[in-house]
Amino acid sequence: MGHYSYLVVGDCRFLYTRSGYDPELAALFDEADRQYVIPGEESGDSKFGYFTTAYALRQRLEVQGFTSRRAQADLEMGLRRWRERYDGEHDLRRKQEAAKDNWIAEHLTRKPREAADLLANIGRAISPHQPIEEFNDFGEFFRYEQQFVETSQDVDELRGEVDRSLIRVILDQAPDETVVGLDLSELTGCCVHLDPAQPIAGLTRMRQLASLPADAPLIVLTEGSSDSRMLTDAMQITHPHLVQFVRFIDYAGTDAQGSAGSLARMVSAFIAAGVANRFVAIADNDAAAHVALAKLKNSKLPAGCQVLHYPDLPLLASYPTIGPSSSTAIPTDVNGVAGSLEMYLGEDVLTIDGSLAPVHLQNYEPRVQRHHGALSKQHKRLVQKAFRKKVKAARQVQQSGNPDWSGVHAIVESIVHAFD
Repeated sequence: MGHYSYLVVGDCRFLYTRSGYDPELAALFDEADRQYVIPGEESGDSKFGYFTTAYALRQRLEVQGFTSRRAQADLEMGLRRWRERYDGEHDLRRKQEAAKDNWIAEHLTRKPREAADLLANIGRAISPHQPIEEFNDFGEFFRYEQQFVETSQDVDELRGEVDRSLIRVILDQAPDETVVGLDLSELTGCCVHLDPAQPIAGLTRMRQLASLPADAPLIVLTEGSSDSRMLTDAMQITHPHLVQFVRFIDYAGTDAQGSAGSLARMVSAFIAAGVANRFVAIADNDAAAHVALAKLKNSKLPAGCQVLHYPDLPLLASYPTIGPSSSTAIPTDVNGVAGSLEMYLGEDVLTIDGSLAPVHLQNYEPRVQRHHGALSKQHKRLVQKAFRKKVKAARQVQQSGNPDWSGVHAIVESIVHAFD
């Protein structure tokens, strides 16, 4: 009997690897996902591998560029090339005959338009209500089914094209909370020599970072050091599964000035330098930032670059606002007017002495036909201080009440889906 590692999604197994593990698959996980249960401690069986949720792994693939759209297109192309390579050959007819009892192989030899039927049924394989056992061997067919793919060159060619896209297609059929993982349990028994004490995912990911651009972290450029630092802290709370896959640029020790104009110049420098990494520039959702980035957003950007503003928030659609010639706060839509990062740090930290810290409208920006607004400097400092305390409490699991992370969560989500 062979010893395998494999991708587990719910109760189903995919992408078998004999007597070892696939480093490309291992690099999708983090050492924080590691689980090792010694035989006899809990169940009677050992459990060793890296496990997370379908939601977390989908987001990791998303920031690497493996969107649902790309996954569908890549897999369709892989199946079509397979058919084109063997169509009309005598061997294909023999393989078709041999495939009569193999549901997967039978579908692979059908017309390309029917490949969608095969993909749609993956969801039923994962579902506990309508399991389709044939899909337990779906990935193994692509990897090792020598009856249908006879040479190592064929296997490597198809494998390189569809592996991560195939994983994304599978995960798209799974509910967010479905447990997914790289199960290495069979590699800890007799005849195999994998040391459970040695890290795998982290080291594999480090080696993979030399491969650009798909395997490198998504770089995020912000207006300055405080935005970068606070978003890094926020992501560790709201999206901890992305910490090794999304990297906010570190301005520490530089003379970078915090402004939308500086951000625009940095983006231009990245483009001119031909930076291979995929990168996102994200700025305040206020009038000044919209003016500063207008020319850049209207230019033709490289495929690996996106320029964004913080997303509109329901909280900011009716927010206490003091006009230039008034002292009374009036509920006003300040999306696109005063959406600095502080406005996204949570309604709880924006509440000072029982009331939301008001926005003050300032100069009028004729190019976007609206005023620019901001919190007062004093309120801005208080909001930042309260946010740092909230982050510290979250890290120490000491939070009380119902802390509001919706704003920063929305920002990270907009970054994750920037290339959709």
